[in-house]
Amino acid sequence: MILVLGGTIDGRELTEALLEKGKEVCYSSLTDIATESIQEKPGLTKISGQLDGSTLRETLTIYSIDLCIDATHPYAREISENAIWACDAMNVKYVRLERPSHIDEGEDVLAYDTYEEVRDYLNGAMGNNDSNILLTTGSRQLEIFEDLPRERTYVRVLPTPGVLQKCQNLGYKTSNIIAMQGPFSVELNAAIMAEYNIGFVVTKDSGDVGGVGEKVEAARKVGAKVLFIRRPVVAYPKVVSSADEAVALATEDIKISV
Repeated sequence: MILVLGGTIDGRELTEALLEKGKEVCYSSLTDIATESIQEKPGLTKISGQLDGSTLRETLTIYSIDLCIDATHPYAREISENAIWACDAMNVKYVRLERPSHIDEGEDVLAYDTYEEVRDYLNGAMGNNDSNILLTTGSRQLEIFEDLPRERTYVRVLPTPGVLQKCQNLGYKTSNIIAMQGPFSVELNAAIMAEYNIGFVVTKDSGDVGGVGEKVEAARKVGAKVLFIRRPVVAYPKVVSSADEAVALATEDIKISV
């Protein structure tokens, strides 16, 4: 059986493609929402919840996994590192499905290794103009940006009660919370940026699947700078860049070199 570590569009598409090839798949995601997005099919087992190193080893054993394809989000470093360790310990093949990077650095696109570096840049840049900030990195790291002026910072987050409550607890007024679920077109991104006089857009390098291309194009339309948080560095033992490559590897149609 193949274990797909998912929770992403990549993981769902990969799982459906593997099932069409007649493979047995155990699809795992952190939340029930992601797991339930895949329809029940013959050969499919679905599990949800946090997987640490120990529970991953148990999962590999219980479901007799012989190949683990890690299709988690590019910033989910902990689960990837746990999966690499567990697969190595249990002698299970591991492959990382890593969506291509979208950072194209230039005058209007800057990249930083940490959220703190982006925050410090913004604190320095805010005094030189009257434009505002749009944070599109999600709610988990919002605390890092607490030093930024609330009245000039807009946060685009998922419209869930817990996320909205966190934003309010951190001092953001409802007028500065853009609660929407993507995907977002270039036109919608540009309209939001223009409406709120955005001069700086903070984003992760989530690739085309994460809507980064549309975000960058929209920022260029309105003259805003894009500030990327680079992906965490993980020593993946084997990497493919598309679901097709992963399926081919799983079905032994081709060999992917390390």
